[in-house]
Amino acid sequence: MEIFHAFGIEWKLLLIQVINFSIALFVLRRYAYKPIIAILAKREKELAEGVAAAEDAKKERGAISDEKETILRGAREDGGKIVDQLRKEATEKELFIMREAQEKSAVMIAEAKSKAEEERLYILRESEKEIARIAVLATEKILLAKTHGG
Repeated sequence: MEIFHAFGIEWKLLLIQVINFSIALFVLRRYAYKPIIAILAKREKELAEGVAAAEDAKKERGAISDEKETILRGAREDGGKIVDQLRKEATEKELFIMREAQEKSAVMIAEAKSKAEEERLYILRESEKEIARIAVLATEKILLAKTHGG
């Protein structure tokens, strides 16, 4: 104990300080250190979960982007097929309408020719009747002229 005295250290004060330090260490460890460590561990776990969730979201976003591209590609292909089908149907309908119009015009032309032929025959018959009537009138006139004057 002389050594402590030689350096100006009171062993009683040193012992009290060691006891105070031990009590402070015990109290801090029990009521401050463990809860702080628990909070830090909880935050570390939450951060790790957040990072994992962010990575999962990134992967999911990539998968959704790929799926979107696949859906868009399929929609473009389907749209192209629909347009091609509609063009084909429109062409077929156009051909059908043209054939139908040609058939109708052929029928109308045939009817017009038939009516023209009927009209020609009617005019011919009427002109023959008129010629016969004129001939009869001319013959009558000649006969009348021969009988009255001649």
